[in-house]
Amino acid sequence: MVRSAATIYVTQLDSMSVFYQKCFGLIEVARATGDYCILESDAWTLALVRASGIEASSIKLSDPPRRRADTPIKLGFAVVDIDACRSTVRRLGGFVDPAEQDWQFRGVLHGDVVDPEGNVVQLRQELPEPLR
Repeated sequence: MVRSAATIYVTQLDSMSVFYQKCFGLIEVARATGDYCILESDAWTLALVRASGIEASSIKLSDPPRRRADTPIKLGFAVVDIDACRSTVRRLGGFVDPAEQDWQFRGVLHGDVVDPEGNVVQLRQELPEPLR
């Protein structure tokens, strides 16, 4: 089965792999020589690739993570419970935007978090349908 896919270039491959597995339920399915890690769900594939050269030098690690908002791509993950996911994000070294900044659109609650290397990730929780 061919899945939709995304790639993130990272400097801390092992910890970033744990972050995406624990926060978003992706399962590690392949790894080669420590240069990349392929994570999958039923819906899609996420490749984490160890950055090198200029790419690696552009990633500045800090605590809390400095938001890398200068990229034209944002990943969005469906989660069952945004608040529970926020707790996992914090525990694994990410940064969580305040819940007051969440927004609703087309029956989905949206909220942003930042992974440990500064990539902005959107959490997407399906809202219950209103009673009629």
